[in-house]
Amino acid sequence: MTEPTADEFGKSPVRLLYKIIGYVAIWIVALLLTAPGLWPLAWMFPLGLVAVVDRHTANAGGWGVLIGCYAVYLIHGFFYFRSKTTTRTVILYGVLVVLLIGNIAGCRDMMRSH
Repeated sequence: MTEPTADEFGKSPVRLLYKIIGYVAIWIVALLLTAPGLWPLAWMFPLGLVAVVDRHTANAGGWGVLIGCYAVYLIHGFFYFRSKTTTRTVILYGVLVVLLIGNIAGCRDMMRSH
């Protein structure tokens, strides 16, 4: 019987290159699933996160709401790229996927209502 390696317990770090590839790939997929023909409005994409909870706030919340949405993703990215174990990296990637799914749903709801 052999000793378990550090990777089996999720202790080895995920290489930064793989983190970057995964992060960029999921963002591209999310943007493509939201509105392929509306690239000029991609900077407003994070507002879909608020639209899941309250569409009125997403539409009329102003710059503070938009900056708050960007802050959520920036803070998440900070923790994601600083994660030191495979387990934490996978959990934070899962959180990103959930955030982006909600964002896509919110954006589609906002577009459907207009």
